[in-house]
Amino acid sequence: PDLGIYFLAGVYRVEVQKVFTMTSRKRKDLFIAETKILESDNPDRKPGMRCSWVVSLDQDAALGNIKGFIAAMNGIDPADEEKVNEEVTEEAVEYSVSKDNPLEGMLVDLEAVLITTRAGNPFTLHHWSPVAEES
Repeated sequence: PDLGIYFLAGVYRVEVQKVFTMTSRKRKDLFIAETKILESDNPDRKPGMRCSWVVSLDQDAALGNIKGFIAAMNGIDPADEEKVNEEVTEEAVEYSVSKDNPLEGMLVDLEAVLITTRAGNPFTLHHWSPVAEES
């Protein structure tokens, strides 16, 4: 898989192609969502491009970020911590990365925001949200 293309700051609607875990060459455990961009307001990330979201499981925020993504995939607002903690179980996360690839073809919205870490490094924060129902 081409994991080299990441999301830049912007607002997106994406279609999930595959969600899986793997161990990197540096022996880090990774959670990866491969997507296809359907809508984008960033000219460098056009509709039709494939983009990956990669979470290193050794980061403090990893579990919360993954739970937020799984919540959004299941129509739950990731900001609703109580509901997320209640509904997004370890089993749900395990199933999302299973061989069945249950999230394939599902749509999700993403707002990617560029921030600077305390160490002064640029970092893209990913805010996933359920696709709003068209009225």
